[in-house]
Amino acid sequence: AVGATSESGKSVGFGDVMAFSGIGPETINGRLAMLGFVAAVGAELSTGEPVLQQWAQEPFLIFATFALIIAGSLVPFLQGNKNKETVGPWSPSAELLNGRAAMIGFAAMLVLEAVNGRPLI
Repeated sequence: AVGATSESGKSVGFGDVMAFSGIGPETINGRLAMLGFVAAVGAELSTGEPVLQQWAQEPFLIFATFALIIAGSLVPFLQGNKNKETVGPWSPSAELLNGRAAMIGFAAMLVLEAVNGRPLI
């Protein structure tokens, strides 16, 4: 799969996908941030614990979930999928925008919790 070819016939390698201008970094980070933000807010609402305390209690499950999301994102990219298909309201541009917002939101949540010393919600 690492030596797969794209629709244009060019070879698609891990370096191509994960290059600074490649499809991988921002898409994968955005997906992880969306998952992390929603999961952290949901867990804070149900337990009242801050994000870092949640991470300390279940590091393996969180890491395993993130690893599955990374693998599930990388495999199609390595097979030449450019993530350009729109399905209903889900479009690549909406995914990037939501991912960027989630990255900012998750970082802000960590900073605010560190400064205030308590959960955000």
